Amino acid sequence: MAKTSPTPTSLAELEAQVTHDLVLLEHPKTSWVPPRQHSSGAPVFDVLIVGGGQGGLALSFALRRENVANVIAVDRNPKGAEGPWSTYARMPLLRTALDLTGPDLGIPSLTPRAWFTATHGVAAWDALLRFPTADWHEYLSWYRRVLNIPVWNETEVGALEAENPASADSLIRVPLRPTGVSGRDGDVYAREVVLANGLEGCGEWHVPSQVTDALPPERYAQANGTIDFSALKGQRVAILGANAGAFDNAAVALEAGAREVHLFVRRREIAKVNAHKPFDNVAYLKHFAEFSELERWRITSHVLRTHQPPPQETFDRAAALDGFHMHENAGWKSVTMSGSEICIETVRGERFEFDYVIAATGHINDFALRGETAALADKIALWRDRFSPPPGEEYPPAGTYPYLGRNFEFTEKSPGQAPYLHHIHCFTLGTLPSLGAR
Repeated sequence: MAKTSPTPTSLAELEAQVTHDLVLLEHPKTSWVPPRQHSSGAPVFDVLIVGGGQGGLALSFALRRENVANVIAVDRNPKGAEGPWSTYARMPLLRTALDLTGPDLGIPSLTPRAWFTATHGVAAWDALLRFPTADWHEYLSWYRRVLNIPVWNETEVGALEAENPASADSLIRVPLRPTGVSGRDGDVYAREVVLANGLEGCGEWHVPSQVTDALPPERYAQANGTIDFSALKGQRVAILGANAGAFDNAAVALEAGAREVHLFVRRREIAKVNAHKPFDNVAYLKHFAEFSELERWRITSHVLRTHQPPPQETFDRAAALDGFHMHENAGWKSVTMSGSEICIETVRGERFEFDYVIAATGHINDFALRGETAALADKIALWRDRFSPPPGEEYPPAGTYPYLGRNFEFTEKSPGQAPYLHHIHCFTLGTLPSLGAR
């Protein structure tokens, strides 16, 4: 009978197993990418990844598995604060399936389940409904540590540009500036740059102008930003939007002592079908790019029009709290200040008074709004530049997404204008119409 290795029962044992597994898979061992120098003496990386969250870490490890080792990830946040998991991800449990894999790249000892059972025990795993958000954050921190993935924290990437704009083989100049005491300053260069800079990586989190024009900055926030919920104790809060984040923010505000939270659904009724669910299918995950342009346009437009409803447990969490109110078919007609009161009138003619507003209104795509891509915005091809939908199937928001190549690379809006763009890759939600959800 063949012998089987015992399951690691402690984190130390699991880490030893990870090391052993990687040694077993270490072939070929030799580096195959010839080094490239820069005349200034500045560092030249084979790949620079903008973002040190789960996408940036997984990409770093995937490149190492391909013997591409001259890689650095850069993140503006302090170590341990990358990604949303300790900031604006305000749900107690992840929304994805419990058996989620991905960053492990098929190595069992690196899976979230292996880490969780080694940390909390098998019984704790068996009792889970979904993966706890705080534990997911800890798992990613462990993943970075056990794999010794290099990340420059507290470092912000400025406007990317080609060293030689006329050359398709140009290095990409990456200006860095510190956002904290450990941050890096100065220029580095990269053969390839990957943007793994979050859901809003093609633009920014959005707050409607009717809010920003009417209210002082201290009276509103974007749902995915920093919010001092303790300051909302005893206050009346209005939330515009009905995505999962809207319900999370409503629940956290009420749990922090807000007197009332009113959530306004702009649609006739809240979404009840998750149009994103098919993307969990391997056919979509691996083969979306093989659909025709028209098929991809139709799928993307449907997903964007339909939106995602909150998971049932997310809805129930907010709805069970005293002071929660939901208003459907209640888009905002006007937002004004009357003395210290925020006055909101809905399209149905209802009038409300509040102390604070949270906009759970998602993100918009506009490369000119991002520091990394501001200098490239007029050169990047978007779907509206490359594809004309049939009459009656127009949907402008879908046209704002980048038209990407099969390797996630940007393409030129005008041929010959920016031949170096294929060295810059988009690994954000911007992949949706070109390559599917990532």
